[in-house]
Amino acid sequence: MRTIVALVFASACFAQQPEFEVASIKPNTSSEIGSNFNRMPGGGLNAINVTLREMVGFAWDLRDHQLIGMSGWMGIDRYDVFAKPTQNDNPTGAKRSFDDDFKSIRLKMRALLIDRFKLAAHMETRELPAYALTVVKGGAHWQPTTSDGLKINDRNGLVICKKISMKDFAERALSYRMGRPVIDKTGITAEFDFEIKFTDESAGPNAEPTGPDFLTAMREQLGLVLQSQKAPVDVLVIERAEKATAN
Repeated sequence: MRTIVALVFASACFAQQPEFEVASIKPNTSSEIGSNFNRMPGGGLNAINVTLREMVGFAWDLRDHQLIGMSGWMGIDRYDVFAKPTQNDNPTGAKRSFDDDFKSIRLKMRALLIDRFKLAAHMETRELPAYALTVVKGGAHWQPTTSDGLKINDRNGLVICKKISMKDFAERALSYRMGRPVIDKTGITAEFDFEIKFTDESAGPNAEPTGPDFLTAMREQLGLVLQSQKAPVDVLVIERAEKATAN
């Protein structure tokens, strides 16, 4: 069953969206693989070698599996975006948290995509394949956090998490890695510091194994497992988009 939650883009609400003062969008022809979204002082953005798919995912803070209707050039053509905030974006110069700063940038990115890519879409809730994060019999194996802030570092067969809740671990780390929603069903609300060491399968078939695969490592080292299920998931359905012209 599909439920249309809201019509995201309409001309009436577009005028209410916060906007960048100046934004440059240019095709990237470097043939590089990686892409980056870099926060600039005052609420600006410098995005390098990004596709429209990546820009939409960034603007709505959605994972790839939550984007419906992205096809063809939307995931292939790459751009460089340089956007400056307006002078009244943060007129008092008050220090904002990392999350608050990015919330403002994401909202301005939405307005930019609507304007320059003629993007139109709406949110729906759909029943999609998902995972439930649960604790194995005998309990989990973690240490209470001693860190100052949330940190997730996932690279080269090592995941390092600091001051993380099970909800954030499920939604921010595991959903990205597994390519589908992961829902916290552990019932645990505390925050923890932990590491997961495993063999990185992306290293290629000829790489020498240095430990168990990720899911085995998560079970053995943390006492956590994933169980397949279906769950209601918020998705963004793309209705229309056009290629942006260089400027």
